[in-house]
Amino acid sequence: MWTCKNLWKKLAPLARSSSTLCRQNARGVLFNNERRLPLVPQAHMSSGTPGSGGDNNLYYLLVGATCVGGGFYAYRTIKGDKERYQERINEIASRPNKVVPEQPITEAPGEQAAETPQAAEPAIVAPAEVPASTPVEFPSHAPYLLIGGGTASFAAARSIRARDPGARVLIITDEPDLPYMRPPLSKELWFSDDPSVVDTLRFKQWNGKERSIYFQPPSFYVSPQDLEKVENGGVAVLTGKKVVHMDVRGNKVTLSDDTEISYDKCLIATGGIPRNLQVIERAGEEVTKRTTLFRKVEDFKALDKVSRDTKSITIIGGGFLGSELACALGRRSADSDLEVIQMFPEKGNMGKVLPEYLSNWTTAKVKSEGVAVITEALVKAVSFKDGKVEIKLKDGRVVKTDHIVAAVGLEPSVELAKSAGLEVDSDFGGFRVNAELQARSNIWVAGDAACFYDIRLGRRRVEHHDHAVVSGRLAGENMTGANKPYWHQSMFWSDLGPDVGYEAIGIVDSSLPTVGVFAKATAKDTPKAATEKSGTGIRSESETEGTASSPVASSTPEPPPVPEQKDNYGKGVIFYLRDKVVVGIILWNVFNRMPVARKIIKDGEEHADLNEVAKLFNIHDD
Repeated sequence: MWTCKNLWKKLAPLARSSSTLCRQNARGVLFNNERRLPLVPQAHMSSGTPGSGGDNNLYYLLVGATCVGGGFYAYRTIKGDKERYQERINEIASRPNKVVPEQPITEAPGEQAAETPQAAEPAIVAPAEVPASTPVEFPSHAPYLLIGGGTASFAAARSIRARDPGARVLIITDEPDLPYMRPPLSKELWFSDDPSVVDTLRFKQWNGKERSIYFQPPSFYVSPQDLEKVENGGVAVLTGKKVVHMDVRGNKVTLSDDTEISYDKCLIATGGIPRNLQVIERAGEEVTKRTTLFRKVEDFKALDKVSRDTKSITIIGGGFLGSELACALGRRSADSDLEVIQMFPEKGNMGKVLPEYLSNWTTAKVKSEGVAVITEALVKAVSFKDGKVEIKLKDGRVVKTDHIVAAVGLEPSVELAKSAGLEVDSDFGGFRVNAELQARSNIWVAGDAACFYDIRLGRRRVEHHDHAVVSGRLAGENMTGANKPYWHQSMFWSDLGPDVGYEAIGIVDSSLPTVGVFAKATAKDTPKAATEKSGTGIRSESETEGTASSPVASSTPEPPPVPEQKDNYGKGVIFYLRDKVVVGIILWNVFNRMPVARKIIKDGEEHADLNEVAKLFNIHDD
């Protein structure tokens, strides 16, 4: 081939000059208006003198050699491509066979059988390679993919369907349950008189009405294998599956069984993982299997069984969850020989949230429920001896128990950040998102795992039910093109049984200056009465953005009120201040006033007399 190419470079100029001479002679004849053109010998195309036979043979040789060389080159190219194709086929065939779930049927019944082993696309898996008994479990593509099966995901799915009635939404959760609400797991379920509550997961609210912890019954959802076929779309839940990798460029995720699902838009609502104490993690298997990290339905069921089979339970942690479980188990201990102990490093229950005087009152309330409270307790070591879990404190005290409940906080679940290339906030944890809860152009984050920017209070991460509802709803709206910013001040609540509860909003930190205004409580100032009035046990579901009047400050400044030094704070309002501006509010046994509290924080004004502001909550009404 190289010889033909060199020969052509030498002879091509000669052929071009001969062609030019031919064209010039033809034009000369036409210009002279001769009737008959002279006979032009075939050798006229040669490089020599017209009529030369040797040059004519040389021209034929040149053309023939070129054709032969081109044919040889084409043959070698086709042969090489064929060899490379065969090598690729052999390489694919040598891979371990994977069972690839079938997509919902979109082709004619005879098309699959018409394919032969010699099909041009090696990626197609022959029917013989897939066991006939393998069920179709999920679609290969979901227009809306929601990772996580909690409150935020369900709120997003409902919001997506409201704005796009034909939307096809797939929720993937590593739990075996359909989406459910978590608050009753540490509240109402423990006060149920139904012995089958562990199986039914139905409970009576404080108002006496019964409901399930599940947001919707199974009939509400579409089966995953039918999601692509249903006419008007729907919401499908793929349970017991964990997303372990995200390909943000390819718009697809990989499950723990190596299955891939592509998406158009994705929501990350992975929630969080309960923290544990390092001394417990290092204590060995005997201690670990006698420790509960309370978060899921299975944790509630396990702890319920433990409370009936053991004689002693110790709760480590004095926050919301620890105090709620302490009261719930303490109430149960009244009808059994169960010993309930609660220990924490603070001076009183919820000491990181409540001012000291109210924290001390709350501790007394927990003790009255039959709980042995150990304050200022720093755990030094945990071991298993003589059939008991032994907890050693730094001050030398030793507590022996049968079971431990570690309620020491939540760690946001951000395992997908690395593979997805998403930013994790170094201060608060969680995925950093913009005002529209976006982490990327087609990826949103909501719930406990979202670290968002609050235009009033700065960057925050909130771990409460109401925030999961509101952020999930907003993310769903923005996934359908709403482009709304997150401005909502989410609330949260905690109940120490049916008689004492509070609702809070904003930054509630006991290290901030506080002002409390209290009044005498009545029979209607309890969580039970509040739910009877609202008709729901999950108070954030009935919360509205009702019109709240603007706070009117008194013209005559007065010193902040000093709480009465007595062990009874019936109802009241606690204001948390930063630079003399209210940044957080707790409504203590005051319910259905959250729109007022939200407006005070939103206004961001300095108030001369918070006694006057407290009157907006009608705490002095009988």
